[in-house]
Amino acid sequence: MRYLLALLLIIAPVAAFAQEVPAEAERDLWCGTAFELLVADEPADASAEKLAAAKPYVDGAKLLIQRALPIYLESGYSDAALLTYRQKLEASVSRVINGGSWNDSEQAPSFEDCKALLGQ
Repeated sequence: MRYLLALLLIIAPVAAFAQEVPAEAERDLWCGTAFELLVADEPADASAEKLAAAKPYVDGAKLLIQRALPIYLESGYSDAALLTYRQKLEASVSRVINGGSWNDSEQAPSFEDCKALLGQ
C-alpha cells in the first residue's frame, strides 16, 4: 500500500505536466503572435491613418496572447518552457506569414480565422 501511495505521489506531478493545451489557447497564441509580428515593423514615422489601421491588431495581439498565456501555465508549462515555446512559435509563425509553410502535420489559421477572434 505504501508503495502504491509513493508511486502516485511521484506520478502526480508528471501527470499534471503532461496536460494538453486546449486548441482555443493554441489558436489564440498563434494568432496573437502573428498579429504581433505583422505590426512590429510599423515605422516610427507612420501616418496617423496607418497607425489607426494597425491599432486593432496591436491591441488584438496583446489580448490574444494575454488570454492564452495563463492557460499554458495552468496546463503545466513552466515560465522557462513557455518562453522557449514562444520563441519557437514566433519563428514558425514568421515563416508562415512570410510565405513559407507551417508544419506538415499542422494547418496554420488563416488571417480571416485570426481576425474573427478579434470580433472584426
